[in-house]
Amino acid sequence: MESDVAGGNYEPFWVGFPLVDIHRCVTPDILHQLYQGVLKHLIGWMQTVMGEEELDRRIRSLPPACGVRHFKNGISALAQVTGTERKHIARILLSCLVGKVESKGIIACRSLLNFIHLAQYPSHDEETLGYLKSELDTWHKYRSFFVQEGVRENFNIPKFHSLLHYIDAIRWLGTTDNYNTELFERLHIDFAKEGWRASNKRDHFPQMVKWLSRQEKIASYDFYRSWLEEFQSHEVGVDEEAENESKEGGGDETFEVVKKKGGDNASQAIQGRMMLSKHPAEPKKSLVRILISHAAPGFLAHLKLFLNSLLPPAQQVSKHQALQGTLPFTNLDVWHQYKFSPLNLFNDDSDGIREIVKAVPICPKSHIPRFDTVIVLDTDEAESTAVQGRIYSIIP
Repeated sequence: MESDVAGGNYEPFWVGFPLVDIHRCVTPDILHQLYQGVLKHLIGWMQTVMGEEELDRRIRSLPPACGVRHFKNGISALAQVTGTERKHIARILLSCLVGKVESKGIIACRSLLNFIHLAQYPSHDEETLGYLKSELDTWHKYRSFFVQEGVRENFNIPKFHSLLHYIDAIRWLGTTDNYNTELFERLHIDFAKEGWRASNKRDHFPQMVKWLSRQEKIASYDFYRSWLEEFQSHEVGVDEEAENESKEGGGDETFEVVKKKGGDNASQAIQGRMMLSKHPAEPKKSLVRILISHAAPGFLAHLKLFLNSLLPPAQQVSKHQALQGTLPFTNLDVWHQYKFSPLNLFNDDSDGIREIVKAVPICPKSHIPRFDTVIVLDTDEAESTAVQGRIYSIIP
């Protein structure tokens, strides 16, 4: 019996520690449990319910959209699907079920997708944890759909059982981004490739270890230098502030205002960064052609109101006067796309993701028009647990 145990370790290492709860040491894993586990099973079940060919046909027929990969050959032919590919599949899966799957199955699928999304929040409170529990309860209520369809006989799957422990794990260990293995796997891939390139390709393991050790020392030294420079500049600033305060007074208030202004500008620079090509796709296009080719009959009215809002308050006119006025130009340069670096739904701007928004009318180069939809968060009061926003608009 002992020899049949994997690795020959038949006695757990925590036996000598009576206060250890080994179950609390097993942390949730977004990548391998949810995307490569739960979502993998869900996709397979939906392929069985709908048929692989039908699901592939629906996925192929989806129009290209901003931030979503277009699977032109479907998903059934994919081999060794990565976590990134499953994330893109999760974004389009629900829309492909409408009209083919019963409402009970769609609700079950939606609850799992919402759970996967909510579990990745970078901060939680009792309200968001309540959302998480509500989606899990919804899944348990409607999962019998897969039993009725003959897809499953039971749900005795360890990765589905792990969903029951996510809320307690978040309360005990913090949010899941603290222990998601996706981050470390990305670093493993990068360092393995860079370390291999730095070696002479012979007896590479010792060389890769030595290279990695040097990189850690360099990173540690750079961190120390940046901390030291910041500390010294802070000391100089405090001394100058104290000197100015002793001479003029009121230094604290001025310093805080400048500091806040600098922080706001830096934040705005990150959030508002947009990139356009050097030359427009359609230079000097007439306003009338824009109305027709972009199917935007209200473009001129909104353009007038927008230009009026840019004027100083003393020069602005009423809405009626702005709409009745004429524009001082008849042509505009038109770009078909632009890039921007948005804050994602988890309020994390450190990943450096660049999205491309396109507004491409029918032209000689493209016989299929594409107008991406952008959901704009108008105020901070909008609910962020789903795809609800304050304003939605199609980029003209």
